[in-house]
Amino acid sequence: MTTVLLAFTPGTLLKGVLVASSWTVAAVLDAPPESFVLAWFGIMLAVIDLRHHRLPDALTLPLAAALLLLQSHRLGEALLTAALFGGAHLAVRRCKPALMGGGDVKLTFGLGAALALPQLLPAAILSSVVTLALAALRRARAVPHGPGLLAATWALTTL
Repeated sequence: MTTVLLAFTPGTLLKGVLVASSWTVAAVLDAPPESFVLAWFGIMLAVIDLRHHRLPDALTLPLAAALLLLQSHRLGEALLTAALFGGAHLAVRRCKPALMGGGDVKLTFGLGAALALPQLLPAAILSSVVTLALAALRRARAVPHGPGLLAATWALTTL
């Protein structure tokens, strides 16, 4: 008989605590379902982006699909906000490629679907503030923007 030993690293434990905490906050606030989806995908994507400066399509595309499906009751607005939020970030990427990666742009198309039209500008501002705070905490000039985008979207859909 083979015994399987599960090794919990401090990073795994931290991810679990973060997901559980964000789900608890969302549950207490009676948040919409997209808040829970954003919590789970957001923690995983933020950790990957912070470690590897990558947002894998294997996670960003299912997140976008799930958020769009959850917005079926307001599909027209969700498609519009996805196009506006993603399009604005695509324009930044085209003008200054060093400022933003392609994964960030793909992520914003999905995240835009979860936001209402009046939330787009606050999401852009809040995500920039979070990214600047990460840069200050890490004392680095180059930090990924994905965690800021994910945190801002989660906050705006949950709170």
